[in-house]
Formats: sequence, C-alpha cells, structure tokens
Amino acid sequence: MQLKRYTFASLILMILVGVATYTINSETISFDLMGIHFPNLPIALWVVVPVILMYLASVMHMAFHALLGNLKLRKLDRDSEKMVTALRDALLGVKDRNNIYKSDNYKIMGKLIDNSVLLPFDTLKEVGNETIDEAVQLLRDVQNKKRVDMKKFQLANSTSLVIQNNLNRLERNELTPDEVFSRADTYGDIVCLKAYEEYVKTASVGSILKYKNLFSMPSLLSFVGRINSSVEGIEISNEELVSLLKSLNLNSSDYIDLSIALSKNMLPEQRIRLFEALSENNDEAMEGYFYTLYDLQMIDSANEILNNTAKDDYLIFKAYRDLKRANKHYDIALFLHK
Repeated sequence: MQLKRYTFASLILMILVGVATYTINSETISFDLMGIHFPNLPIALWVVVPVILMYLASVMHMAFHALLGNLKLRKLDRDSEKMVTALRDALLGVKDRNNIYKSDNYKIMGKLIDNSVLLPFDTLKEVGNETIDEAVQLLRDVQNKKRVDMKKFQLANSTSLVIQNNLNRLERNELTPDEVFSRADTYGDIVCLKAYEEYVKTASVGSILKYKNLFSMPSLLSFVGRINSSVEGIEISNEELVSLLKSLNLNSSDYIDLSIALSKNMLPEQRIRLFEALSENNDEAMEGYFYTLYDLQMIDSANEILNNTAKDDYLIFKAYRDLKRANKHYDIALFLHK
C-alpha cells in the first residue's frame, strides 16, 4: 500500500518536473557520454530521466530493507512458536528441553524457561493461547485428582505429571498393583513403591516376598503389622523374617520402628528372639534389640547386655538405664522421639 502511494507521488513529481522544464525550455538536445551517443530528445525528458532513476533506486532500497524486515519477522515468529512450546513443556514438567532461538531476547528467556518448571497460581485459568491453556487445564486436573486423557500430550512416563496421574489412578483403583508390577519399567519406581504399600496390606506372604525388592519402610511396617493380626493376618517364621530384614539394609532407627510395629500383635517371646537373632552380627539392629527389651520390661537382660558395650555406645539407652536405677520411670519411647 505504501509503495503504491510512493509510486503515485513519484509519478506526479516526474510529470511536474517535465512540464516545468518543457515550459521553460522546449528545445531538444543530443549528447555523448562515456562513448555512448544519446539521441536528440527534449531537454525536459532528459531532466526527468534522473528522477526516474532515483525512483527506481529508492524502490530497490526499500525492497531490500523490506526483505530484511520480513526475514527478521519470520525469525521472531519461529522463536515465538518455540517459546509457546517451551512454556507448555515447562508447565507439564517435560525433561531434556533445549530449544534453540535466533533472536537475542528470546535466547535469554528461552534459557531460563528451558531450565524451569512453571507452577502457576490457582487464579490463572487461561492466557488466550490454546496450547498453553490446555497445559494449564491438564495441570489443574491432575492436581485435583480428576480423570484425564494424557495421550495427546505424549509425555514421558518419567514426567512428574504422569507419575502423579498414575498415583491418582492407583488411589481411585483404576490401576491395580499387579498391573503396575507387570509393567514396572513403564510406571517407574515411585508408582511401584506406592502400589506395593497397598499391596502388602492384603496380599499373601508368598506374593509379597515375590516383589521384596520393592520394600520401603512404610510397606515393611504395614507387612510386619499383619503378623498374628486378627485382620488380614499373616504367619511368618523368625527365620524368614531375619532373612528378609537382612536383605533390606535397614539402619538403627528403622529397627526401632520395626520393633514398635511388631509390638502390636507379635508375641513378646517371639519378638525378643527375633531381635536377638537380628543383632547377632548386625550392630544396626542392636538399638532395636535394646528398645524391645526395655519396652517389654526385660530390664535386667537389657542392662546386662548394655553393661558389656563400649563407654560411648548407646548413650541414650544408658541414660534410660541410669534413670531406672534412680527410680525415675519414663516410657522408653520418650527418649527416641517416636
């Protein structure tokens, strides 16, 4: 549109220059320039020729800069599309993002976005871009534990949003532990461990031990809590328990938690024998053994073992022992922050 106006104005200028020159001098002229002979034409026409050449040169100049401008705009448009994708991926928690931008301003923002996860406020409902709005809605739905179809987003199974959605499905019983275990590589460790926590509450001992590599402290405590229980109770020998527990690499605090869980249903004698066996070649289990003895009021047995330990070992239990000797009676659990 601007070129049309410029051409129209230039044409008027050419006509005015030609008419004015012809009015002043209507003669004709011919001449030689750089060995080239130019024909005999009105002077007014020769005066208009430079104006025409200037017009053509200016049009070429504008066309060149218009081309550069279009290329720059295309570059910005492509960067803008990449930024929309980057923002969507940041909302969805996509990993391994590395968008390449051409313009300097987008490079700065892009580097930040590609290394961030966006968590918008609950007040944000939409931004006016369909791609981003869909991502925001998906994020909200997963956070609110709604049923969603994630196929169109093609997210990796390791994405936090996919993991959370699978945890939601487990909670709604849309996904069973057996389904998760059969495709453990697909669902990943977090979902498998959560599924196992529910699995150990009702499954048989044999089925549970089949996946014993999935034991975590929550699932282990649920499992041992079922021993001799009147609800979903299980039976397992001390020998089997010792073999299982030694394979789990528990620390001293874990063994105390284990003793507390066992105290609900396991017979005292069985519980003592279990920790006696566990502590024979495992220093980490000794605190659990001391806790068990003191909890069951086996004071003399606990003191006898404690007296044979190094001076600086098991100081909490020695402090408890000394209080008992001074007729200060407290629950052993108070000393263990349980």
